[in-house]
Parts: sequence; structure tokens; C-alpha cells
Amino acid sequence: MNRCGAAPNSLGNDPVTSCSYDARVVANSPRILIADDESQLLRVLVRVLEKQGYTVISALNGKAALEALRKTPEAIDAIVIDAAIDPEGAGPVLEMLAAEQPQIGVIVTSGDQIASSLRIRLLASNGIFLLKPFLPSALVEVVEASLIKRDD
Repeated sequence: MNRCGAAPNSLGNDPVTSCSYDARVVANSPRILIADDESQLLRVLVRVLEKQGYTVISALNGKAALEALRKTPEAIDAIVIDAAIDPEGAGPVLEMLAAEQPQIGVIVTSGDQIASSLRIRLLASNGIFLLKPFLPSALVEVVEASLIKRDD
């Protein structure tokens, strides 16, 4: 167990914690922040994007996602965030992005339709909505699309 009470993964790394974020750096690759409060799903999403060569930063709650956005010295290129992430949902994270880092590509995931207020924020950020459950290939496709949108 790590300092936050999370078990290390099979590699002995501590990929997901509830009190902090984790970053794995791949030289010269886009940096993707994934924030989801379902730890097993988060681990799968991290693996999918790492296999595609992305540097992945993971956060198990909205507070850790905000911490990662503020403290990661390298720029984050895109964020994949669950709409209903604890403690307050994706709203505060999208507000911070709009105010401080509008260049970041935004992907909001949910197993249900999202509230109109969140939909408006997502549209304002030129973001993408991805309905759960989704295939790994769909995740890769929307991440690539968000990076293209960001570069336009």
C-alpha cells in the first residue's frame, strides 16, 4: 500500500491514488490527464493511452485533477474526465481550464447524458463527449481528435 492506501500495480508502481496524481513521462509525447473515480477503469484507460505512446497523468478525483493541472510543470495537452467525478463533478475542472488553460483539449466521459450546464461548458471549450461504455479504440480516436482541435 502507498501513503494514500492504494495498492501498487503489477509493476510495483503506484499509478492511482486518491490523494495525489501520478505522471509517467514518455519523451516528446503528448501529455494526457485522465481523471476518473473508478480506479479499475482509470487503470485500464491509462494502459490504453500508454500503449499508444502518450504520457499519461492519472487522477482519482477532481481535487487531484486540479492539483495535476496546477502543479505539472509540463503542459498538459488534453484531459479525459468523468462528468460525475468526486467530489463536485467535472464542472470545477472545466471552469479552471476555461480561465487558466483554454488550449487544453477536453473530453468528458459519462455513463449517462450530462447536465445542460456541463454541456454548455464542454461546448464552450470545443470539447468532446464520450458515452460510457466505450471501446479502447474510441478513446484513442477522441484523444487524437482533441489534440487536432487544440492545434487548429
